[in-house]
Amino acid sequence: MHNQEFIRLRRLAPSIVFAITLFFFMAVMAQAVPDRSHGLLWEISMDGALPSYLFGTIHSEDPGVLMLAGEVQRAFDSSDSVILEVKLDMDAMVYSSRAMLMTDGRLLSEITGRALFEKTAKAISTRGIPEVVLERMKPWAAATTLSIPAPETGMVLDMKLFQDAQQSGKQVYGLETLQEQLGVFESMSERDQVTLLKDAVDNFHLIDRMNAELVSAWKQRDLARMQAISDEAMQQGDQRLAHDFEKRLIVDRNRLMAERAEQYLEKGKAFIAVGALHLPGEEGLLNLLEQRGYSVRAIY
Repeated sequence: MHNQEFIRLRRLAPSIVFAITLFFFMAVMAQAVPDRSHGLLWEISMDGALPSYLFGTIHSEDPGVLMLAGEVQRAFDSSDSVILEVKLDMDAMVYSSRAMLMTDGRLLSEITGRALFEKTAKAISTRGIPEVVLERMKPWAAATTLSIPAPETGMVLDMKLFQDAQQSGKQVYGLETLQEQLGVFESMSERDQVTLLKDAVDNFHLIDRMNAELVSAWKQRDLARMQAISDEAMQQGDQRLAHDFEKRLIVDRNRLMAERAEQYLEKGKAFIAVGALHLPGEEGLLNLLEQRGYSVRAIY
């Protein structure tokens, strides 16, 4: 691959990380717990430890998203450590950009067939990806690239939190590795990856509207509305894959994140930031942490 092509993917890598999160959103099926359907910032506490915070994020460059509310900023400033879904350092970005590419010499058009490839090329050109680069991308990588708006600055909320934490000297950790996140896609059969790509292409015209609706609901701290938008989007795709996503990308990951969050909650003064739709529902982090003995209280 030419250096210029790799640089394009390096720049896209942060968006790929968050595109995966959006796919997780689209797979959500759990029913919201009524009194936890509203709120983005939650105090998590237990006897013997200083309180920590759980904050629901969204993939957006919107200035209104990046400007943290006073309650959120104070919680962030008062915390000793910041824990994201994935630590967004350079190693993660390089791994992401390399993992997107096929290395066996095949072309994407050979896997998808010419008709689907041409539709994909037309759609993905709006994301700044030329056809020569698309030919080297794995089907799941092309699908996730199509699932987000065209990046402009690359400064989305999770990246801002990561950079702010570094600049303020806070310890930064990840609840998962990028290898674990991408492994869910990597372990999919090639046939399922192509189905995922076809769904993304067929519903490409809905992406910008859905993202705008998600951002609007997020600004209103309306988790129930965000979940309804995600449920509606999920109905547009392959239902077998959707149910598989529900298990592997939501239920299993939420349980893993709840387990891994405990080491930081036990120390106290942690600021944990994950996609907002990991919070509500019977299998959401709020409920799972309460089951582990923590008190959960809405702050904002």
